Amino acid sequence: MTTSRILITNGLVADPASEAVTTRDLLIEDGRIRAISAPGSIDAGDAIRHDATDRLILPGLVNAHTHGHANLMKGVADRWTLEASLTNGPWLGGARDPETIYLSTLVGALDMLSKGCTACFDLVYEFPRPTPEGFMAVARAYADAGIRAVLAPMVADKTLFTAIPGLFDSLPDDLRQAVGGFALGSGDETIAAIEAIAAMRNQLPLGIELAIAPTIPHHCSERFLRQCVDLADRRDLPIHMHIAESRLQATVARELWGVSPVRRLADLGVLRPDFIAAHAVWLDNSDLDLLATHQCAVAHIPASNFRLGSGVAHVRPMLERGIPVGLATDGANSSDALSMLQAIRLASYASRAFDSRREDWLGAAETLRLATAGSAGLLGHHSGGRIATGANADLVFFDLGHIDFMPLTDPLNQVVTAADSASVTDVMVAGRFVVADRRSTTIDPASIRGRVAEAVARLATDLAGARALAGRIEPHAVAFAHAARSQPLPISRLLPLEGDNP
Repeated sequence: MTTSRILITNGLVADPASEAVTTRDLLIEDGRIRAISAPGSIDAGDAIRHDATDRLILPGLVNAHTHGHANLMKGVADRWTLEASLTNGPWLGGARDPETIYLSTLVGALDMLSKGCTACFDLVYEFPRPTPEGFMAVARAYADAGIRAVLAPMVADKTLFTAIPGLFDSLPDDLRQAVGGFALGSGDETIAAIEAIAAMRNQLPLGIELAIAPTIPHHCSERFLRQCVDLADRRDLPIHMHIAESRLQATVARELWGVSPVRRLADLGVLRPDFIAAHAVWLDNSDLDLLATHQCAVAHIPASNFRLGSGVAHVRPMLERGIPVGLATDGANSSDALSMLQAIRLASYASRAFDSRREDWLGAAETLRLATAGSAGLLGHHSGGRIATGANADLVFFDLGHIDFMPLTDPLNQVVTAADSASVTDVMVAGRFVVADRRSTTIDPASIRGRVAEAVARLATDLAGARALAGRIEPHAVAFAHAARSQPLPISRLLPLEGDNP
């Protein structure tokens, strides 16, 4: 993924870690930043010169949680809750051959790169279980686009309707018969499939790494979850799970086990330093204490939380406990733009939704740290997300002549409050420009447009029946989740309507 030595000159370099914003030259060599100094002071010999005059340079943004399988379903959802999204999950990710998987992943990779993202954590979904061919198609797509990625097969051994007590019984007779045939197959077969993928780990392209994602605690039997943990221990894999994303998930845990999902995972020995809790919306202080004690991390995903009406995660108490937090977009079915700039802005604004002091709000530089070094840490990229000697040369360049930066008052604050993807001009990953002058240098999106359209048309035909069935089931799943709101929880992450009713 690297190229020859490059000297980047006269850029306005902004590192959220130090909050310093100064004009500097950067020497890039072997995919890393080798020197940072005042303009004209680096003897770079025969290095390629890249003039960054009138450019703001930040560490590349890092997406701590997404789903590449959803990229061909951009724009399908309107007023979907999480339960509506999960009901539609089988057709959203179904009928995929390796070519379709490759195209779906590639579309998202190019999208993220165009918006300044240089790495992502992708929870890879194949129905009914992962395959080596499908997984390697995902890896190849990210490598071809030129973006780093950690790939975690997203797996379970229970369907939505067997995982949630009472949901199956709430369906009409004809729909119970229809969903009764849904099956994910043997958990042993799923574990064997991941083992086969792990055995190919040394064949992964440079910059692509492996993890595991048992998707949601109650979607995994205790035996299956223990198998996932055992595999993670043997293969030294991070574990990434959706935790208390919706109110229903929090109440189901208490109904099944009498404790929160975090306490349940702690009791089973799942929590550990390489454990990442995605969303983490419906958690109370005791849950956060457990995550902190076990040195777990959180992927904060505000766009998806808002889009699905899941609630507002409270980040400040996480940071106060020393929990590592990164920012993420989620998949294109619940965060269609795949924009880390949008995630940054929404994270900043969401922190203001709580009845707290303004000192508890996320500041601009702090929010950018979550989207750079914070997210990079969740990926295990401890040399990423910062501009420092020895750090990965993953950089995003913003046009200071763009209206977003006119006038230029506070660059870091303006990235959070004003910048969008139109002001991103160049993106470097591992010392190579993968976006230059707002154009991909690896794969022209226009060159795959026809193939993508053909794949979507085929999916529309192949999945018409599954989509229609999901459309019939969806209102019942949503109504079930809404009725479950009467069950008490120690916290609330949604604004109450008391006093606002007409």
